[in-house]
Amino acid sequence: MKELLHGNPELLITVVGIGGCGCNTVNMLHENNLSGQVNLIAVNTDLAALNSINVEKKILIGENLTNGYGAGADPDIGFQAAQESEELLRNAIMDSDIVIITAGFGGGTGTGASPLVAKICRELKINCLAIVTLPFESEGQKRLDYALQGIDDIKEPIHAYITLSNDLLLKGLGESVGLFSAFNQSNEVLKNLLIALVQMLNETGYVNVDKNDFSTILSYEGESILGVGKANSEEEAFDALDQALNNPLVSIANIDTAKGIIFQLFCKSEPKLSTYNGLIDHIRTKITNRSVLIVPGVTLDPNLTSEIEILIIGSGITSEKTVTKPIIDIEQTPLMPIPESEHSEGQTKLHENQHGVVANSYAPEHDYIDDELSFINQGESLTDIPAITRKLMAINRL
Repeated sequence: MKELLHGNPELLITVVGIGGCGCNTVNMLHENNLSGQVNLIAVNTDLAALNSINVEKKILIGENLTNGYGAGADPDIGFQAAQESEELLRNAIMDSDIVIITAGFGGGTGTGASPLVAKICRELKINCLAIVTLPFESEGQKRLDYALQGIDDIKEPIHAYITLSNDLLLKGLGESVGLFSAFNQSNEVLKNLLIALVQMLNETGYVNVDKNDFSTILSYEGESILGVGKANSEEEAFDALDQALNNPLVSIANIDTAKGIIFQLFCKSEPKLSTYNGLIDHIRTKITNRSVLIVPGVTLDPNLTSEIEILIIGSGITSEKTVTKPIIDIEQTPLMPIPESEHSEGQTKLHENQHGVVANSYAPEHDYIDDELSFINQGESLTDIPAITRKLMAINRL
């Protein structure tokens, strides 16, 4: 039992940072000493950028195509570079149990290469999650168009993806925030989400959430959310939960219809039973869907920077109206099916978070259709348009 509590050595999680933003993120994970727990890989067309980070495993893609000078902000070049180096990418991830792609969309390498990496994961039957950022509005419509096309390209091969809007993050930080501070905050969001996910999946807890639980929850169709909250004492644990459920940067409707939820409690020291039960009960009070599958987890980590950290993942949420101003959007396709007998028991529900995430799947939504969507062909469904595209349209109308 003691050996089990030290972690699951057979589970290999690979985080692939693609392009400038993605490489910066995996470099932050390396600096936070996660390289001993997960396989960190930096992928770029820019040799100078690769040489500037400390991640040990680096892959220069498209060397013959770009000569190591980058993709020139052209996603087509990024894709061709990944094609040229496809065998290198395949060999780097082929032994992984879960692959998490992180990239900034809107440029060349991250936008163009990420869909091919997701496709390789699909071919290798590796569950894959992508966490990507959208460009700032000030970066221009062209980069936003590239980003939206990248999301459209990745939605078929990927199992689930999360998009973070830098503009909505900027609105939350205020107009006076510095440029570097804004980018650092965006990277901090990515880092906190990835660290919490990796820790949950890679460490065996006293109440354990494993890879199959993770796959099951993300396989539910509908809107999804992911959030992280922190507290400096156990007495403030409910504040951490509220951070995870009520991110002011996130707006999501009808979360009470969630079909699946993961509630993961990280503690520096042993929590009170009343705290554990109280947190789950607090989530239950927010849920009207009594058939929801809730998977609780508890991990003791004396090295936590805060006394309490809470990770919330939820999916299968039905929305009756268009969600406005989401910071994150997760498009989902079903993951590898998990036998019914392996589904964990429990019940709970969620909301939003301090570094929150909102998500949509391909299940039909009850969004309203206005003149801005009149370009949809008569034979196409509204859900043929990526959810993030519809939501950004809604934001632009505000």
